[in-house]
Amino acid sequence: MKDAALSNRGRAATGAARDRRRAELLDAADAVVRRRGPAASMDEIAAEASITKPILYRHFGDKGGLYRALAERYVEALMQELRSALAADPDPYRRLRATVDTYLAFIEREAEAYDFLVRRAAAERPETRRTLAGFVRQVADEVAAVMRGDLPRFGVDPGRAETWAFGIVGMVHLAGDRWMERRDQPRAELVDALCTLIWGGLSSLASAPGPARPRPEG
Repeated sequence: MKDAALSNRGRAATGAARDRRRAELLDAADAVVRRRGPAASMDEIAAEASITKPILYRHFGDKGGLYRALAERYVEALMQELRSALAADPDPYRRLRATVDTYLAFIEREAEAYDFLVRRAAAERPETRRTLAGFVRQVADEVAAVMRGDLPRFGVDPGRAETWAFGIVGMVHLAGDRWMERRDQPRAELVDALCTLIWGGLSSLASAPGPARPRPEG
């Protein structure tokens, strides 16, 4: 029993050390991606971590495993910010603007990482594509949950929340991707354009008198 306990503690310590090393290697990959964007290479990432590529792959399986781990790191950070935006304001219109702006502000701030994951990693590896597609679906599911609570205030059947949420999230995602590629307008203008369309559509669905459309501040 004593030997087994010591063995279990040893395995736990080894696992914890492996997790710490994996996190350190992800930090190195993150640093290179932030500097180089889609041009970041596995050789550069290995050099940043002061290791060889075979050691790098040993921790992630292959290049696709590293890409997936990076994508999961960024997705988790973005989801935390979006959840905060969805919960921050009880007013539906202000919440909509805050959530759309939070998403666009994040991809603007993380432009090099966004370009690396979307323009390169997702094109090269199906693991990354699945991770990013799963993120979009997760956001849509959480928006749908919020909409189920909001739609009855407009006299609208909440059973339609999921369909509309997926449509809204898909629109914002694609509009944001186009904007990141072209950068042809300030972020605030894109937020206004998207929220005007989304809110106008939702408001027009009301089957009973509801609140007047709030006007954007400023």
